[in-house]
Amino acid sequence: MPRIISDIVDVYVFRKTKNNVQFLVLRRHPDRLLGDTWQAVHGKIEPGERAVDAARREVREHTGLTPAKLYSADYINQFYDHKTDTIVLAPAFAALVGPQDQPRLSQEYCDYAWCDLEETVARLPLASQRWAARHIYDVIAMGGEEAELYALS
Repeated sequence: MPRIISDIVDVYVFRKTKNNVQFLVLRRHPDRLLGDTWQAVHGKIEPGERAVDAARREVREHTGLTPAKLYSADYINQFYDHKTDTIVLAPAFAALVGPQDQPRLSQEYCDYAWCDLEETVARLPLASQRWAARHIYDVIAMGGEEAELYALS
């Protein structure tokens, strides 16, 4: 029987410019797992750490950015790891940063891009990631009363 774990978070960093919402996508170094793929921020939850705190920490560690506001994305990414016979549940978050903020990438990444929604979903390799980006755009990034229901800070 597969184990069920929840020890990682997914964080979709976005910013609002005058006329647009842009997502930060990061390209993994070719020599890393999933090398040369574009991604959001993904990272481990440390023992005793809350998922929301892991989301903030992972954004800082991987991009050098500090979210101005953090949201629950109201989504749990789930996938099956056949190597460990594990079902992984990863809570997703949305992190708003300033319109002029620029990342300082960790060693896991070799490039980044700020992309509108369509370019973001074109670059993300997994359907679950594309769904999360669209959901965040529609429900959180566009603002409004519903977005504030998901605000964590």
